[in-house]
Amino acid sequence: MLGLMTALVVGYGLLWGIGAILITSDPLRPVEALVLLSGGDKMRVEEVVRTYRAVGAEVVLLTKAEGSRAENWNADELVSKGIPGEAIHFTRGRASSTYEEAHYTCEVLEQLGVKSVLVITDPYHTLRTRWIFRSVYRGSGIEVRVRAVQGHWYRSSTWMFSWRGWETTLSEVIKLMGYWLGVRGD
Repeated sequence: MLGLMTALVVGYGLLWGIGAILITSDPLRPVEALVLLSGGDKMRVEEVVRTYRAVGAEVVLLTKAEGSRAENWNADELVSKGIPGEAIHFTRGRASSTYEEAHYTCEVLEQLGVKSVLVITDPYHTLRTRWIFRSVYRGSGIEVRVRAVQGHWYRSSTWMFSWRGWETTLSEVIKLMGYWLGVRGD
């Protein structure tokens, strides 16, 4: 019985650790631009609004995903929540991966002369987002920070108690390993 209890505690600790590694969020400080990655749900939009109010960014950049028109809904939502329409910009290309989103956003932010950016995404996606964006932005002169959506369902301490948590975590770990091995698409 003691062996089983020990195995459960150790197993939980390892799974918690995996979730904790995936979640990284930089301190909230003033930035010139916020990037709202495509995908996710309306919680990302809400986080952009909260962050915009907290840091007063001049630019809110929305990415476009292949096969989606959600960026128009996101822009309308942002405006309805008080973000000026003139602050909202869009990437030019439609991305099929986080890597492409990083390239498209860097291109726009360089043209706008932005020097600091905070990328908003789901908690489980923050580590990979940080790796990719910092790699792509290297040499651009743009400081990249990443912020996890607050109040999100994904938590390092509970993800392992749902099928969705397992699916999400395994997918993200595989994508991280792929990126580390040189695969540049989702």
